[in-house]
Amino acid sequence: MKQHYYDAMALCKYHGFPDIFITFTCNPKWPEVTRYLKKYNLTTEDRPEILCTVFKMKLDNLIGELTKKNGSLFGLVAAVMYTIEFQKRGMPHAHILVFMEKGSKFPTADDIDKIISAEIPDKTVDPDLYVIVGDCMMHGPCGAAKKDNVCMVNGKCSKMFPKPLNIRTSIDANGFPAYMYRIDGRFIEKNGIRLDNGFV
Repeated sequence: MKQHYYDAMALCKYHGFPDIFITFTCNPKWPEVTRYLKKYNLTTEDRPEILCTVFKMKLDNLIGELTKKNGSLFGLVAAVMYTIEFQKRGMPHAHILVFMEKGSKFPTADDIDKIISAEIPDKTVDPDLYVIVGDCMMHGPCGAAKKDNVCMVNGKCSKMFPKPLNIRTSIDANGFPAYMYRIDGRFIEKNGIRLDNGFV
């Protein structure tokens, strides 16, 4: 563990700050998992090693896609490091840091908008993505709509939702982006409450 830490710090010293942070989470609804479990009438709790095996295969595939020699979806990658953790429910997830080559970095807010969207997709244009964002990427409801949610501390959301609505992405003085959260009329309903882009 100590040697891995030293290796990670050496990467940071050489390449500077990472350019992309990706969280990759195991999904018990992946067809490879559900197909096997259904065949033998099992649940995910019965066979956690199947979840871990499929997760690792998909993680390895993602890392391979990121580090292609001719460039990935993001451009040319100089280095990648990740750590795998397990959630309380036993689901593995990885935190991935991606260091881009000098010509493939994302120095402006417009560059960031090309690879990251923190808004609800158009339901008519991309219905599949709309469902995925609704299932996996929405926080809450919390705040005035649900004051007893687990994220609420002293009457405020501890995760700082809803996010302030911005007409464009901006980068703060420390280099962190404040993503674009526009008022566009799109919403996702959870527990009978309409959630807008501020909850993505």
